[in-house]
Amino acid sequence: MEKTKKTAAADTLATAIARAVRPDPAVLVDQWAEANRILPPDTPEPGPYRSSRTPYLIDIQRAMSPGSPWREGWFQKGHQIGGSVSGENMIGAWVSTAAGSLLVVFPTIDDAKQWEISRFEPMRSGTAALRRRIRPANEKGADNTKLRKRYPGGVMRLVGSNRVGALKSATIRYVKFEEPDEYPPDLADQGNPIALAKARTANFGRKAKIYGDGTPTIEGASAIATQFARGDQRRWHLVCPDCAHPQHLRWEQLKWTDADPATARYACEECGTLNAEAAWKARNYATRPKACTEEAAATAGLAHWVATATGEPGVASWHINALAAPIGWRPWPGLVQEWLAAQGNEEALKTFYNNNLGQPYALKLGTEVGAEALQQRAERYPLMTVPAGGLVLVAGVDTQDNRLAIVIRAFGRGEESWGVWHGEIYGDTSQPEVWGKLRDLLDAPVRHANGQVMRIDAAGIDSGGHRTEDVYAFCRDAKLRGRNWFAIKGARAYDSPKLGRPRAVEFTWRGVAVPGGVELRHVGTQAIKNLIDGRLKLTKPGGGMYHFPLGFEADYYRQLRAERRQRKRDSAGRSWLWWVKGTERNEAWDCEVYAYAALLYAISGQHADQVWAKREQLFGRVQQIDLLDPDATIVAAIQAKTAQPVADAPPSDELPFEDLTNAPTLDAALKRRRVPPRPRRGGFVMGWR
Repeated sequence: MEKTKKTAAADTLATAIARAVRPDPAVLVDQWAEANRILPPDTPEPGPYRSSRTPYLIDIQRAMSPGSPWREGWFQKGHQIGGSVSGENMIGAWVSTAAGSLLVVFPTIDDAKQWEISRFEPMRSGTAALRRRIRPANEKGADNTKLRKRYPGGVMRLVGSNRVGALKSATIRYVKFEEPDEYPPDLADQGNPIALAKARTANFGRKAKIYGDGTPTIEGASAIATQFARGDQRRWHLVCPDCAHPQHLRWEQLKWTDADPATARYACEECGTLNAEAAWKARNYATRPKACTEEAAATAGLAHWVATATGEPGVASWHINALAAPIGWRPWPGLVQEWLAAQGNEEALKTFYNNNLGQPYALKLGTEVGAEALQQRAERYPLMTVPAGGLVLVAGVDTQDNRLAIVIRAFGRGEESWGVWHGEIYGDTSQPEVWGKLRDLLDAPVRHANGQVMRIDAAGIDSGGHRTEDVYAFCRDAKLRGRNWFAIKGARAYDSPKLGRPRAVEFTWRGVAVPGGVELRHVGTQAIKNLIDGRLKLTKPGGGMYHFPLGFEADYYRQLRAERRQRKRDSAGRSWLWWVKGTERNEAWDCEVYAYAALLYAISGQHADQVWAKREQLFGRVQQIDLLDPDATIVAAIQAKTAQPVADAPPSDELPFEDLTNAPTLDAALKRRRVPPRPRRGGFVMGWR
């Protein structure tokens, strides 16, 4: 009996050793995908997966195949070029052909849940090889959840990059990183999420596979660009239709005439000949022979990858932009149109570089629009009145020891916005009288250009500095009264989200969060300042433009332009362009940041278009004006003159509301005319409503 046990133990050990040293099956990811994957109907090209449609994904998938000598792969790319499908193919092949524990890292856990619903489950249910191995989460006895999938040989876990425990606990063979530029730079002071997850593969040595893909963001601070630089930096080369010179397509070589996108042609860097997109891609994207290598593709005159650097051992990397996307996916005339529309708008240019060129954007130092230039753009509409187009009313409050600074702003479609009021409440902010005045101001009715009355939808109150508990008390009272006035604090990290998750700050003696207690939101001040700075450069009415009334004083504009950008490194050693305060006051600038955070708070959990559509039903049309209302002429004038530039406006003595263009005092703002309530009717019974 004892001998039998020893023999069984020896057999078990021998099996384990054999499994450990056994080479992985020679199955290539792209071949597995062609043999097994059926793309779901809601994809751009449903049906059996075809590598010939995106030949640039073949080399990436082969490098990340279980038997490949490459340990890491990093794909820096633009949007909508098929990169997500390659990652899904890797996951399917890893699970089906050389199973091991797998970790998929997303920016947040919500992203992980969304991916499971929209991407993984359709792939699992449409792929027989995965259906046999992974049972659906809702099947009885499956022992699977939305974020954990068990299969023979391992388990797949979907985690958020912002949870340190999920990145440190178990040994993993495969790691897949989704959009690493959206990860926090340092997680709970324990290191970078990418480094933490990679450390879990150490026991698997060369058999581990680590793959990440994503779109870059800011130059000097892009995680995917940093990882790409570690590898051999392969670039996708197309062969010139005329001289057969292979080259990496660069935006500078795309030419067009008279701002006409339809004339877009690419100039060969060798012979200079101009050719349309179809001419470049017809031959380059011809079907490759089976098992065709990149060297064979180059010899045959087809598009192929070329390594441009030595890189770290075992690390491969690739870069591709939208110019090289298959015919019909990202047409060149459409790219030219986006480029022309982005000129003069740094926010739009950043999006173009990131999403279309797959390149990090180099932020420009300094601010191009000064305080005087902004003030000259002021428009003739009265304070404490929302012009036509304003649909959501928000406020931002900056807290100082001896005053509160306030900005009220209305946002409309495309986040075009109009300044409504700016001012300060002076007094010791540790005393309730000051907060009482703020409460009255935020509760005050604001007239809309169509004659209706608006209320402030949300207000962000700065809780930094020395008045934290006073802010909490104010927000607690507001919450009990049903107001969306919430405490905020600037986040420390440069790339923090514009509006963070709510965090309880009031607890019972047992350490349990007080139900209905105050919650704190961290605000990504650097991200919002970058966004607003780009929008201040816009001069054409429409999405994103910031409008200002004549009633805003010069001091407001000086505060709005009080900061400059300076390159600094964060705690993780990454270089960023930080907004840095100078010697001048900057309260108005901070108030605008908090007001934008309040907008995000007001529309959170809703699709922006739905919010605008609902509000347009209320404020998007002019209401009939009561001629007995003494303010009727003012409202009519507002409707006629709203958002009229100063240069085109008639002299002030022709305006019936001339006196309203001057900044009202705080008391005047609080004492706006209130419409008396209509008397109840219907007798005793209806009186109980």
